[in-house]
Amino acid sequence: MPDKIKNVFKGFNFREHGVLIGFIVLCTIIGFLTPDFLSVRNILNLLRQSSIIGIISMGMTFVIISGNFDISVGAICGLSGAVVMKLMTMGVPIVPAILIALAACMCIGLVNGISVAKIGIPSLIATMAMVTILKGSILIITGGYPISNPVPAYTVIAQSYVGFIPTPIILFLFIIIIAQFTLTKTKIGSHVYSVGGNQVASRLSGINVDKQKILVFVINGFAAGLAGIILSSRVASATIAAGDGYDLDAIASVVIGGTSVSGGEGSALRTVLGVLLMAIIGNSFNLLGIDTKFQYIFRGMIILLAVGFDSYNKKKLQNV
Repeated sequence: MPDKIKNVFKGFNFREHGVLIGFIVLCTIIGFLTPDFLSVRNILNLLRQSSIIGIISMGMTFVIISGNFDISVGAICGLSGAVVMKLMTMGVPIVPAILIALAACMCIGLVNGISVAKIGIPSLIATMAMVTILKGSILIITGGYPISNPVPAYTVIAQSYVGFIPTPIILFLFIIIIAQFTLTKTKIGSHVYSVGGNQVASRLSGINVDKQKILVFVINGFAAGLAGIILSSRVASATIAAGDGYDLDAIASVVIGGTSVSGGEGSALRTVLGVLLMAIIGNSFNLLGIDTKFQYIFRGMIILLAVGFDSYNKKKLQNV
């Protein structure tokens, strides 16, 4: 009997399909326990709430596949909103203000990338230092007080609808398509996987490793900046606390989605499952009336299991 069971699962890749199965099982259980969970209203609300973390996670997927981490994305997100709001209070039109904010966020990603690729600072240390710099910058821009939205039309970005679908969901889907296409159909994507898998072999094959490392941080900076614009549009203000905790949520979503923490393996579509899985956990706990503190414990356990599973598999392959 054990052999028959083993044969059934032979060739089944739990790493590839485990998250999807877990996602379906969790949705089924929560849908059975709370009928409101599967309502169109709740699903749209769930997708809208997860769109900001989802966009950040798309950029983070590139970084982690390359073998690095970026814990400054939350601060970049907050800075983006602060820059846009400040510029609009100074009379700058919406579109130029957004473009300036996105350019600033990409420059921050460039600095992170250069620090890691050219100077050799570990990505966790480099981006940790950047968090402090950005928090100070946000304090200078905001003066320590919230900046309210001076242009009502700015809220259209996050508070409008395309048909019955909220705009943030449309933007999230657009970023997913771009990320998946870039990773699977372009030379940039293949180089990112190569660098994350083996830097030495990548250099020997003619890939500019430093350039690829810098590029993924720039992409990540853009994604975090876009998320910050959506966030500030949604809440119609910018504060020093905006984006706090988004870095860990994004990393957790990417890792839970099956991207290897050691680099070289991952998928934008699997990251989407990780984002939705994290969002569903929070949403279902709220619907079931479970205290928030237990959500943190449960999320932490899932992250630990995901990273532990990845590390165990890597160690097992090395010992073969």
